[in-house]
Amino acid sequence: MDTFNGNHFNLDIDLISFVLIPYLEASIRYTIKECITSDHKEYGHTITKRKAFLGRKRAFEIVYGNWNKSFASLPKYMAALQHFNPVKVVEWKLEQSLGTPKYIFNYVFWAFTPTIDAVAVDANGQIFPIAIAVCANESTEM
Repeated sequence: MDTFNGNHFNLDIDLISFVLIPYLEASIRYTIKECITSDHKEYGHTITKRKAFLGRKRAFEIVYGNWNKSFASLPKYMAALQHFNPVKVVEWKLEQSLGTPKYIFNYVFWAFTPTIDAVAVDANGQIFPIAIAVCANESTEM
């Protein structure tokens, strides 16, 4: 085993992700090309883009968790937020999948009472943001 190539069985996703964890902790926007470079520096061999992508995905899940667990903990977080903070407005939008009992998260929106009570205008004539939203993408739909 003098050399590794991108398809060598010992250079698996877990080994690649182990190298990438510190880089993803430092920057969430660590690209696939940077992943390939980091693994090349560590092991002296180039990995495929697919292995870099899968290794980055595994490292991301180790550091930040996966989407399903994050989504499952969101209602608990919002309930705690409402219980311990003066939250005036909370709005959820979930859509039910066709033919299944599962729901698809669309957005959650909330605003704190002190921010609503203290709306102000900045030097550029713009209103300070008074609400926080988590959504899939920006939309003009109301």
